[in-house]
Order: sequence, then structure tokens, then C-alpha cells
Amino acid sequence: MNQLPPMPLPESLWGEQWCFVSVSAGDILEEFGSRSIPFKKITDSFVPAKLGLAVTVSIPGVIIYGGKQSLRLARWLNENNPVSLNYIPGAPDGLILQSSSTNPWIVATFTDIDVTAAGKVYQQRKKVSGGVHFLLVQPDHSGITFTGFWLLKDI
Repeated sequence: MNQLPPMPLPESLWGEQWCFVSVSAGDILEEFGSRSIPFKKITDSFVPAKLGLAVTVSIPGVIIYGGKQSLRLARWLNENNPVSLNYIPGAPDGLILQSSSTNPWIVATFTDIDVTAAGKVYQQRKKVSGGVHFLLVQPDHSGITFTGFWLLKDI
């Protein structure tokens, strides 16, 4: 089956900001495993310790600060079952979400050289982590409340 071209994320789901981040492999479960998060998927076979990754390996991720759309975005993501999130170089560069639905989704496009550099680091860290990465949705920058967390792994 041919994959369809990426579709833009529906505008009603756009968050306020997003950024590339990383968390050490040893901290993934501590940070997200026991927290009360409305939408959370941590597949046991993707847990860094189960894959034999050193606790110091940086697990790359993307945080979307959803603002008032945070719950709606997390619900939509959960319904579409995120599989992987990839930085794709181009003109412009993009962040593409692969999901279990037939369509890949364009989460963001950008031309900023600093964001592009961060995207390259993100993809490199994914290689080092054996493809393990994450997507986190938060309503704001406080770090207190999380709306959705998905531990992902490239196939």
C-alpha cells in the first residue's frame, strides 16, 4: 500500500509552541511513568531499560505546549495512535507524525537555522537511542501539568 502524502494537522488542534527536548533514559519512567496524565501510552517493550539502553542515553522528544487546545490535541493524538515523530529536512523542514491512521501528519514546518540544528540533533539522538523517542503535550511551560505522553519507537 502506498503511503499518502502528509496532511497538515487540523488548525483547531495547533498548540501555542513546541520544542525539541531530551530526557535521560534512566529518568523516563521516573518523570512520566507514575504521573497522572489523562492520555498516556508507555509500551513496555519501548522502555529504555528493557531495551538495554544505558541510563545516560538521551531520549529525544518533542513537547507541544497546547494552551487551551491541550486537551483537544491530546485526545486527537490518542485517537490517532502516534507511532513515530520525525524531523524531515527540506524546504521548509518539517516535523512529521506517523500514526496508525493511513495519513502521516505535518506537526510543524520551519526554516529557522537553530530549529533545524535542533532537529538534526533530535534525529541523531533517535539513532543512538535505538529509535526510542517521546511526544509530550502540556498546557503551558510550568512543567506541573501534563496532558498527554507517548513513548514512541521507530519501526
